[in-house]
Order: sequence, then C-alpha cells, then structure tokens
Amino acid sequence: MILSRKANRRATAIIFVCDALLMAGSFALAWWLRFESGIIPMAKAHQAFGIYAIPIVIVTLIWLASFGWQRLFRIEFSRRWGEEISKILKSSAVATVAAMSLTFVVRSESYSRLMLALGVGIVIIATATAHRLYIVILRRMLAKGVGVARKLVIGDGEIAISARDQILADPLTAKGYVGRLCTEEASDKLGAPSHLKEIIIDGGIDEVVLAEAQISESAMRRMIYECRKEKVLFVMIPQFQGLLRGRIEVEPVGELGSIVFVDVVMTGWQRYAKRAIDLFGSLFGLIVLSPFLTGIALAIKIDSKGPVFFKQERIGKNGRKFMMLKFRSMFIDAEKRLAELLDKNEAEGALFKMKDDPRITKVGKFLRKFSLDEFPQLINVLRGDMSLVGPRPPLEREIVEYESWQLKRVDTVPGMTGLWQVSGRSNLPFEEMVRLDIFYIEHWSLWLDIKILFKTIPAVIFGRGAY
Repeated sequence: MILSRKANRRATAIIFVCDALLMAGSFALAWWLRFESGIIPMAKAHQAFGIYAIPIVIVTLIWLASFGWQRLFRIEFSRRWGEEISKILKSSAVATVAAMSLTFVVRSESYSRLMLALGVGIVIIATATAHRLYIVILRRMLAKGVGVARKLVIGDGEIAISARDQILADPLTAKGYVGRLCTEEASDKLGAPSHLKEIIIDGGIDEVVLAEAQISESAMRRMIYECRKEKVLFVMIPQFQGLLRGRIEVEPVGELGSIVFVDVVMTGWQRYAKRAIDLFGSLFGLIVLSPFLTGIALAIKIDSKGPVFFKQERIGKNGRKFMMLKFRSMFIDAEKRLAELLDKNEAEGALFKMKDDPRITKVGKFLRKFSLDEFPQLINVLRGDMSLVGPRPPLEREIVEYESWQLKRVDTVPGMTGLWQVSGRSNLPFEEMVRLDIFYIEHWSLWLDIKILFKTIPAVIFGRGAY
C-alpha cells in the first residue's frame, strides 16, 4: 500500500469523475469537429448536438464500464505507461464494439460513424495523457508526505530491519514509516508487539508489515484480527525470500491451504512459438544482412591475421556444451594472453571485462561497440543452440565460480540478447546480470521476448555499455 485508505478513496473518485468528463468531452469535441468546425467536408446533412446528447451519455457509461473491467481506475504506481496504454486500447476496442452494436439496435437516427471514430481516438489520447498526469501529481503529493500510507513494521532481526530500510528507501513510502514493534531495543521502537491495538488506533496506521519468523500462529491470528477490525492492511514477509521468485498461487489440498510454485518454463505451444520466431528471425536476418556481414568479414581479414569467425565453447541449456560463433574481434593469440590480464579484470564475479583490452583489434573495437560481432550467432539460433532472446551463455570456467542460486541461469536456452543486455550491458555488476537473467527465466512470456527485442535496437545503435 502506498496511498492511505482515505487518500486512495478520494483519488479513485477524482480519477473516475475526471475520466467521465474527459470521455463525454471527447465525444462532444468529435461532434464539433464533424459538424461545426468546417475542417471536415459535410458529406451528410448537419445534425444538431441535441441528437447526440443522450447517446454521448450512454457511450460514456459504456467506456467507464470498460475502463472498470480493465481496472484502470485502480491506482498502481508500478504500472508502466505502455501497459496503461495497452489497457486503454483494449477497453476502448471493447467499448467501441458495444457502442456500434447499440447503433444497429437503436434505429431512430442515423448516427455518424466518423464522429464515433473521432471520439474514440480523442478518448484514447485524452485518457492516456490524463492517467500519466494523475500518477505524476500523486507522486509529487507523496514526496511531500500528503496522502502517504502510514506503515508499521513488527519484528526483530534482519528481515524486519530490511523491511524498514526498503520502506525508507522508496520516496513514495518513506514519509509514511511510523516505527517498529519489537522486543529488542531500537531507535525506531514504538513498543512491543502486544501494543499493536493501541498503536493502530492512536497512530492512524494503514498497513502492518509482519517481518518476524519466530511467531506463533495464535499471535499472528490476533494481529490479523486487530487489523481487520480497524480495516488495516496486514502484510506478512516470509523468512525464505529466495522461494518467492516466479509465479506463486494458493490452492486447496483437501481442507488445507497450500502455496504452489508454478513452473514457468516454456511448455507446449509456447515452446513451438518461440522456436518458430527464432527460426524465422535468424533465417530472415542472415538473408537480409548477408551483404553487410560479407563486408564485416572482409574488414576483419584486412585488419589482422587470422580467421573471420571466433569459435568458443559455451554452456547451453541444462549444462550442454556448444560452439558459439562470433566475428573475431581480437588478435589470434588473445586466449593465451588472458592469463597476463586477469589481475586487470574490471568485472565482478566470474566474468572478465576490460575497457581498454589490448587484445582487441581496431576493427574489433568498432564491432564490439555496436555488438556487430554477435551477428554470426544467428547461425547458432538457426541450429537451435541459442535463441534470439535468453540468458547470456557462460563459459565453463565461469560456471565453476557460480554460487548455487546462480546456476539457474543455465536452465533454459541461452540467447543473443536478454534483459541485462538492454539494462546496461557491461556497466552492470555480474550479480545484477545474473539476477536479470533469472528474472527473465521466471517471468518468461512471448510478449517479454518481443519487448526485449525492440529494446535491443536502441541499445545496439547507441552502443550503451558495450566494450
């Protein structure tokens, strides 16, 4: 919870009213553009606004219902603008179909379809802009401490301290932190967990965060009871945070409740769809780019001695080895010289990265800057060793240095590009790279692949974080 209960109710009501006015105003503007502005040639007789007054009210109600169906009146600060627009487009498409269906039922007037089309376009633009503005205004309010949810943490130890630090680190929630109920002495201590009822009432608490592993079921039940009585949100942070990655569902097992860790690895049609995209994308890329790739090959041969391609054994899905192809960007003795440069490694963890690596050729520096040396991996994608999108394929010597949780990144087919490549590339620390790869594995979808592919284009063009 970010907004307090009272602020959330008020903000939701204001957004609802503003959206309703924007929708009605958009269709009124569409009528003016169609019949009064003179911008659009009159193909049919002029129709007075009175004919459209009631239909505009009905259409506005349809749009409001459709927006409600997509939960667009629900305030979500984590929702990205692209997702917001997607929801607005989806709800507008459904509302348009519903509105057009009504025009076939009600035949009292011949309504202008052009006016409806104009209205839909204006509604989409107006509401998309307004929803972004709502979030901007609310963020500024929260930064000043207005309407922020008051949060109380319960617990001793690292989990409780981490929960407090996370709340204070977020500018949207920092000013809502009230304190902590714990048994140990602490600067932010408000009392013992037994004082929960009094603190909730006196402090106007909106959310209680339980971050204590050593607590009995009866004590937890009492806490939940007190929170429900006062309509306070109760949140529990479990001890084993590493198990909370990926999709989690709650399902009954007979009369018992259970937490289900859903396998998000590609299955069935998803696997075939991803492979079809890989086959088409790699084949299309190799054919279209063949003249350009030939030019790169000639430049490499002219610049330095050695083969055009660099082959290196990498670790693929489930630890299987394969030969990854690249355009050669280093001198042919690069692998032998690596031992001399290990003490100059600028990367963390198992990776070796060096900005001014003396083993890189002149052409190689250009190829690496814009990731052009990666294009031969389209052959690996065509073979099935790699995918267009996926985790970076590691070297065997890197795998040896992995911690147990990092091994998950070899659970799926590696890719030419991935989340970390579009999030900073070589500028990211090794641990963050691994976390992004694991996040990709645990949240995979075709839509996520498409987004990463589109984000790869500007990352490559501008050469961000590549060396």
